[in-house]
Amino acid sequence: MKSMLSFDSQNQTKMIYRNLGSTGLRVSVLSLGTNVTFGNQIPDEMAEKIVTMAYTSGINVFETGEAYSNGEAERTLGRILSAKNWRRSSYIVCCRLSKSGDAETEKGLSRKHLFEGLRSSLERLQLEYVDIVIVTRQKDSPIPVEEVVRTCTHFIHLGWTFYWGTSEWLPCEIMQAQTVARQFNLIPPSVDQNELNLLNKSHLQNMREICLKLNIGIMTGSPLSGGILTGKYVDCIPSFSRATLKSQQSIRDKLLCSKGICQREQVRQLCKIAGRIECTCAQLAIAWCLRFPLISSVVIGAATIDQLQENIRSVFIYPNLTASIISELDSLLATTDSNDNFL
Repeated sequence: MKSMLSFDSQNQTKMIYRNLGSTGLRVSVLSLGTNVTFGNQIPDEMAEKIVTMAYTSGINVFETGEAYSNGEAERTLGRILSAKNWRRSSYIVCCRLSKSGDAETEKGLSRKHLFEGLRSSLERLQLEYVDIVIVTRQKDSPIPVEEVVRTCTHFIHLGWTFYWGTSEWLPCEIMQAQTVARQFNLIPPSVDQNELNLLNKSHLQNMREICLKLNIGIMTGSPLSGGILTGKYVDCIPSFSRATLKSQQSIRDKLLCSKGICQREQVRQLCKIAGRIECTCAQLAIAWCLRFPLISSVVIGAATIDQLQENIRSVFIYPNLTASIISELDSLLATTDSNDNFL
């Protein structure tokens, strides 16, 4: 379904900006993510058009990571930014550190890996610094909290980044990081990044109290649940879609399991609700994320200009999500939560 809303990147309603938690950094409520697409699914020419469209539309945050397409996403973004005449002070680069290789020293959150990982990311990005570093928990791996806090503080003192944040950390670990920073006069995390969408609110429900207490900003990813909330998988898995990529087997498995079949039917009903308010299912899903004031920015992705334009329009839709629409969404997805308005 094509959006019924007109869009002109040069004559649009201005992008909305929010502070990143308690910091003074102003971030666009939409960030452009580079995972899956850049350096993998789309050619560099399309990536350049997407980055340009995002920037001219008011998006000022570009999110990437050392593990995205084995570093190729960073290289692609770096080449694009290097070729532009944009002032470095006019945009923000957010870099996730997680895993740079298969060696034991290339994963985990040791000072060695974090230091070498960020240095390599800066080289691939052709930048002297990134604005935000996100330290991502490795599955089934403990977090050496004090070591991470000291290392990220060192990054800031070196001028390699201005802020650092967490991803996949437990609330108690974030609180420990705050305590360590206070005890040793170090710099605590300013932001937490996790998945949030209509089909998965669990991370945010777990993190809400700690983020409110510490005034930590929240960046959310996967607002379309790997494309499921676009509605394109309702009847089948289209050829050349994200679910057909070898690296995205988990999405295909999610679609074909019994829970996935049920969710596809729920998405079919979501498309009908979206039609009533003159938007697409994807726009409705992103707008639902944007309605929470505590969320600093929602990371979106796009493989085409049309997809990016469609996603950006969600900024104009979320103010019109009434209480009755939200109630209908909660009822449809059986996710009614007495604390749903915590943000």
